[in-house]
Amino acid sequence: MKKKLTKTAGRKAAAPTRTRRSRGRPSASKGIVGRHSIIVAARQLLEKMAPHQVTMALIARKAGVDPALVRYYFADREVLLFAVVENILADWAPRPPSDAAPKNQLSEHLANMLEFSSKMRSMQRLMVEECAMAKSASVRSRVRELNDLAVQYLARLLRPDGDAATRSCDALFLHVAVIGMCEFFAAAQAMILPLAPKNMSPEDVAARYQDFIQSLVLDGIRKQLRAADGKH
Repeated sequence: MKKKLTKTAGRKAAAPTRTRRSRGRPSASKGIVGRHSIIVAARQLLEKMAPHQVTMALIARKAGVDPALVRYYFADREVLLFAVVENILADWAPRPPSDAAPKNQLSEHLANMLEFSSKMRSMQRLMVEECAMAKSASVRSRVRELNDLAVQYLARLLRPDGDAATRSCDALFLHVAVIGMCEFFAAAQAMILPLAPKNMSPEDVAARYQDFIQSLVLDGIRKQLRAADGKH
């Protein structure tokens, strides 16, 4: 005797219903994660990895979110990386008071740049390799604005004789020279420290180098600074 067929026998299995995703902000996979948390995650990765190695997927994984949430807040990787730059700068120490003597402001600026380069090792690579050469015109424009602010700040301190073009050019070269001196010292510790006297700690070497570059720069432009001090 043939067994009776059940009512469902021969029927095709019902296709699984798909959950339609609502538009708007994607949900975070671990708690509430917003724009700032994603920036912090990217910044933590950049402290250990070269900028070109830090992808959107890695940042999403570090933040514990769906990559779609990262794209929700940041149109692309370039915008996100520049947001990290702005976050780093916002956390850094402010400039010396504008009412201080120009030589004191410049001396403090050099000390800040050296400390910044030592602690924020990926910053210049991030600025040069990623943001300054970004496909996004808005990101490139913001990088130029940030650097121009630094150049104009130095130009106001120098106030050398001559036209504005000469003043800006001198300030630009000083800006570049300071970055170079600070960045190389931070990056070349493995080469520099073995050459230092054995009784000098890394902290002592850094302090001596700070004194050296301050003297080097201040003595090199003492004429301009003396004129600026007289007008201060």
